[in-house]
Amino acid sequence: MLSADMFDWLTWINGVDIHIKLGMHKIREESIMDCAETLRKYAIGYIRGDKPICRPKPDEIAVIFLIDDVFGWTHLRKTEFERVFNVK
Repeated sequence: MLSADMFDWLTWINGVDIHIKLGMHKIREESIMDCAETLRKYAIGYIRGDKPICRPKPDEIAVIFLIDDVFGWTHLRKTEFERVFNVK
């Protein structure tokens, strides 16, 4: 788990570009599972979805990625997080 300070507005906005780089541009469920290996490769940490200083979302997980020296984050539903990262 990481500090909630890393999950700020700038890093969230970068998440839009991160989605494209990760291949998450199709229907959400299909996209997430199709690129699960890539998500695991570039994920550097996570926090509970209600903890980010911007866009808190209870019952979700905020995951931060690092691609090409750019940090970006997005929320995953708990079920998506569990399936992608093989955790419960």
